[in-house]
Amino acid sequence: MIVQEVPLQYVNMVWPSVEGFIASAIPHSGGDITLEETKSYCVNGVWKLLVAVDEANTVHGAVTLHFFNRINHRVAFITTIGGKGILTPENFSQFSDILRSNGATCIEGSVRDSLMRMAARFGAIKKSNNIQLVI
Repeated sequence: MIVQEVPLQYVNMVWPSVEGFIASAIPHSGGDITLEETKSYCVNGVWKLLVAVDEANTVHGAVTLHFFNRINHRVAFITTIGGKGILTPENFSQFSDILRSNGATCIEGSVRDSLMRMAARFGAIKKSNNIQLVI
């Protein structure tokens, strides 16, 4: 499988192929964003869309990312990830190369426990327990 960034002008064209993967990931991403909002962020270039495709160019997985700057890092934050082929031992170098080409120096994200266990194989550590208080 190949991990590749979807150029902004093709996000609308690719969206039907990734919508199911993204929809299944939203409940595990904090639950405060909808599928429509995710699409809007991707279509407008606020977030990046990456896909895992096979030799026939069939999409098997997708990830949306938000890039931002901290004092010591440019963060690639995983906003949603679903399907397969993105964070695998075979594809991790492709994934991280794309993130580096966008200036990222680290990866963060809100992910389900199974993805956390997989990411730990690449050296990921649990950073925090997030809370939200609506006031």
